[in-house]
Amino acid sequence: MVTKCRLARSNPDDRRDHIIAVAADVFAEEGYGASSMSTIAARLGGSKATLYKYFSSKEHLFEAVMEQRCQRVLAPLRDLRSSDDDDLESLLTGFGARFLVKIYEPGALDVHRLIQSEGARFPELAAAFFRAGPDAVLEELRATLERFVISGHIVCEDLELAAGQFLGMLRGDRHLRFSTGLLPAPDIAEIGYHARHAARIFVRGLLPRQAIDS
Repeated sequence: MVTKCRLARSNPDDRRDHIIAVAADVFAEEGYGASSMSTIAARLGGSKATLYKYFSSKEHLFEAVMEQRCQRVLAPLRDLRSSDDDDLESLLTGFGARFLVKIYEPGALDVHRLIQSEGARFPELAAAFFRAGPDAVLEELRATLERFVISGHIVCEDLELAAGQFLGMLRGDRHLRFSTGLLPAPDIAEIGYHARHAARIFVRGLLPRQAIDS
């Protein structure tokens, strides 16, 4: 949890980052519907008027929280599309391991639970989440798969569907059990195994028939 701190910090960027960190804690603890700008301002130790100088609404503040949290997940994944590696299975194994490390972090779990619990009542929350995170990951994967289709390494008629299915394979049943509190986060060795297994099955399912028969 972020400790209570007044808004009179060193510069506007620090203040904004601190507001986002505190708001993330409030949203995770109280839920989006039950939280308010007044609650967040009180936790910050400043006035609601000061808070509104940085964020015009609770929805705007929530979107900033989503963007920041999702960027932490996306940052290690940005090199996928630009890679010149011609071994798709190896490329997706590395991507998958980095992706899994990030989605098992406590902050990512808070976001997942919040969207699951509040998304139906507040569809704008789910929209903000998908804009900030999952859509960008899907596009990164889609563009990478397209490169391998063009080169003839794989055959795939629906790249967006395939990208989503690979992410689903990575998360699998293990992440569902983790998010509901039934299992702890896997260690690095287990994450590596899951990523290799998913990449191997996925890539072999997309190989041209002649590569399978040979």
